[in-house]
Amino acid sequence: MRTGDGEIKMKNADLHVHSYYSDGDFPPGEVVRKAKRLGIKYLALADHNSIDGVAEAVREGRKQGVVVIPAIEIKAEENEVLGYFIDYKDKNFGGEIKKIQNNIIRRVKKIIKKMNKKGIKITFSELLEEYGPNKNIIEIHLILSLGKRGFGKVGDLWPRYIKEGGETYVPVKIPSVIDAIKLIKRYRGVPVLAHPWLGRTVLEPENMRNYVKAGLKGIEISNGDKARMGRDEKTIALIKYYAKKYGLIMTSGSDFHGPLLTKDSGTHILGKNNCDEKTVEKLEKIKGK
Repeated sequence: MRTGDGEIKMKNADLHVHSYYSDGDFPPGEVVRKAKRLGIKYLALADHNSIDGVAEAVREGRKQGVVVIPAIEIKAEENEVLGYFIDYKDKNFGGEIKKIQNNIIRRVKKIIKKMNKKGIKITFSELLEEYGPNKNIIEIHLILSLGKRGFGKVGDLWPRYIKEGGETYVPVKIPSVIDAIKLIKRYRGVPVLAHPWLGRTVLEPENMRNYVKAGLKGIEISNGDKARMGRDEKTIALIKYYAKKYGLIMTSGSDFHGPLLTKDSGTHILGKNNCDEKTVEKLEKIKGK
C-alpha cells in the first residue's frame, strides 16, 4: 500500500497464528508453507501455553524463506499475553510453560468428571484421539468435541460449561497477567497484551499502569475479531490512547486456527490482519530488554 508521502509499507507480518500444538488444525510446517503461498514474510507461531511447535516452524521457515518469530500465547487470569522472540530453547522456560499446561489439563479432566455426573458421556482419552498428536489439551478441545456430538453451538457451550458460573465450571491455577508479563521478560521475550477487548478489565487505567510497570511492551489492536466481541470503535480508541501514553507497540495478526475452530466472531484468515514490517523491527529491537 502506498501512502500519501510515497512511502511503501509492506504489511507482510502475521503476528498471531496457531498450530495443532494448541487449538489449530495444521502442523507448524504446514502453517509456514501456507504463509509462504500467501506472500507472508514474517510469521509468529503463538500457540496457547506451548512452544512445542516453534522449532519445526523455524526450520520450515528457513526452507521457505519465511522469517518465523518464536512466540507463545500464555493464558492468564484476566486475559492472555503474547510473548514474542521468546527463548524457546531454554529448558527452564519450557518447564515453566509445562506447569501452566498441566494445570489446564487437570482442569479439563475435572470438568469432564462433572460432565459425566450430568450424563454427558465423554472421556479425556477420546479428546486425545480426536485431536491427533497434540497432547496440549485445552478447554476449547472439550467444547469442540461436544459441538461435534450435537450438544449445541460452540459459542453457547463455552459460557454454559466452562465460564465462571457455568454448570461444570472449575477454577484453574494460572498466572496473573502481571506474572505472565514477567515470565516472558525473564526469558528474553517481548510481552504484548492479546485481544484486550475480550478481557475488558485489563483496559482499566490502574491495571494498564501496573502492566506497563511490570514490563508490558505492546498491545494487540486487531486479530480479526469484530464488534460483537467487544472490539468496537470506542475500545480501539482506548487501545490507541494507551499505546501513545505508554509507548506501547501496536500489533495485529489473524489469530488463525483453521477450519476446525471456525469463529463466527470475525475474520480469522491467515494474513488478513497483518502488521507492517516496521512493527516486527520495533519488537525485535527491544527483545531481551
